[in-house]
Amino acid sequence: MALPLINIGIVLLLGTVFIGVGWYFSRRSGGTDDFILGGGQLGIALGMTSLLAFWITGNTMLAAPESAYTYGILGALGYGMLGGAGVLLFALLSKRLHKVIPHGKSVGDFYGTRYDEKNYYVFVSLLVIYVLGLIVTQGIGGGVLLEQIFDIPYYLAVFLTFGIVIVYAYLGGFRSVTGVAYFQVLLILVVALVVPPLVYFNVGFGPVYERILADSPAKLSLTAPSGLLFATAGALLGIGEVFMDNTFWQRAYAIRSDVVAKTFGLSGIGWILVPLAIASLSFVALAFDQTPEQVNQVAPMIAQIYGGAFSGWLFLIAVWSALCSTTAASINALATLLMNDAVPRVKDDVSEDELLRYGKYFTLLVGVLGLLFSLPRILTMLQMLFFLGVINVAFVFPIVAGLWWEKANPQVVFVATTTATIVGYAAYFTIGANQGIILSGWISCVITYGGSYLWPKDFDWGKLQRVGQDVTAGGDGT
Repeated sequence: MALPLINIGIVLLLGTVFIGVGWYFSRRSGGTDDFILGGGQLGIALGMTSLLAFWITGNTMLAAPESAYTYGILGALGYGMLGGAGVLLFALLSKRLHKVIPHGKSVGDFYGTRYDEKNYYVFVSLLVIYVLGLIVTQGIGGGVLLEQIFDIPYYLAVFLTFGIVIVYAYLGGFRSVTGVAYFQVLLILVVALVVPPLVYFNVGFGPVYERILADSPAKLSLTAPSGLLFATAGALLGIGEVFMDNTFWQRAYAIRSDVVAKTFGLSGIGWILVPLAIASLSFVALAFDQTPEQVNQVAPMIAQIYGGAFSGWLFLIAVWSALCSTTAASINALATLLMNDAVPRVKDDVSEDELLRYGKYFTLLVGVLGLLFSLPRILTMLQMLFFLGVINVAFVFPIVAGLWWEKANPQVVFVATTTATIVGYAAYFTIGANQGIILSGWISCVITYGGSYLWPKDFDWGKLQRVGQDVTAGGDGT
């Protein structure tokens, strides 16, 4: 099969624009603080675009329609809660962060100081697995999308996507990623506002509703047990993703403290509307018996069939922009976590220039690992998301308890997170994905709060206050 050179050229052209914008913003990136947080003075506008560009992922654009196609209207609503609930609740958490640990830079700063070394290493190890998994979902999404709409072979599509992202994430770290995100989120929002109405203008709302009501009425039910289970597990999963993901902690510190809660709140509301709009394309597929080769291809397929070539191209641009923005933000978040947390723990007296070099090395390492793990299509995007959810929800309650309750016991938290993860995966593989996530969350909650109530451990909040100012802070948490 001949390579579609024109289509490859279009992707490279758009990627060149991303790299150019990233290079422009990288010129203002001076040291490690800029590479990690971009200076820490983002306002509402740039803060929202940075959050939306990261959190409107390839999952949002491809797995949200997959959820609606699989679970019907509860799938669409459940996916909206999956991401929106976590960001809305993080608005409260972000305000608390600025008060409790005002000079922190990463989730590792908090977790390693609030608890202890064994908790820190368990947390970071599972966080690395989660972030790499999230990056892989974006790589798979990029490959599937360019293969579906642009006829670019899957492996080449993955290499193109990661190659472009790694370059501009390497150039300026957080500054480059945030600068490009402003451009990317505009593309994403335009498409979310244009493509679904264009498709429904061509097919009509009435025919879609009537055909689903006649042929698949269960898809319109608000009481379907499988849909309710998905919505419940999805909300827990989304909260866990947001609370655990260093990308959100980065942005909490990068946004000014006086507007951080408002920025997260508005971003959560704005985010919910995007998956709901895109997921509505799945109802057209259900109504007219359009079956995709892979279920996570349903949205681009419908955009192309019923919206025409223009709609298909717009959808491609939006989803690929979302994939790139999330991949870049995740690579930067994991690289800077390792740069800020891991390097000082294993190497004394690291200079700022040396630390910055480590940040760039980690950017290349994480990007290349994400590329390699994306090549085999092991799971769909939604399946990967729920597989990782067992990890995410195990840490929600320890994080909340650690921020607001001085009695949270590190020994109890260690038992809670390890037990929840092990039992959650046992249930995931023997009962079901949704049940595994819910069980992981409840076990973590009961052990964390019940155990700490029975065996309380006082914590000195001054340890968190000294993080970022005292070189000895951030280790024992005992």
